[in-house]
Formats: sequence, structure tokens, C-alpha cells
Amino acid sequence: MNELIVATNPKSSIAEAIKTIRTNLQFSSVDDKVKSILVTSSFSGEGKSFVTSNLAVAFAQAGTKVLIVDC
Repeated sequence: MNELIVATNPKSSIAEAIKTIRTNLQFSSVDDKVKSILVTSSFSGEGKSFVTSNLAVAFAQAGTKVLIVDC
């Protein structure tokens, strides 16, 4: 299964939810642009990689440069 839903199925409800998160993040700071985002959780398997990769695609599709650092 392809995990990049935003790229493969951009009209799906999941892709639309990711794009909504992107838009909310873009407008979360009125004065400055958001330059970095941290995605974390307490346990493995909670969807960090899924959300991060799809959010990165959504930002890239909107013309923003994206770099993912996995540590």
C-alpha cells in the first residue's frame, strides 16, 4: 500500500485532512512564517511517519521547500 495518500489520492478525506493541517500550520503564526515542525508521540506505530511524509508532500505541493530529518 502506498503511504503517500496526498500524492496518490489527493481528493480522499485523509488527504483533505492533511491539507487542512498544513493550512492551519501555515496560519498558526500571524507575525512570522513557521520554519520547523516537530512530529512526535509516546509510542511507536502511532502514525508519525505517515503524518510527516504526507504533510511534507502537502507543503511541497503548495510550493514550500521541505526537508525531513528522522532521528
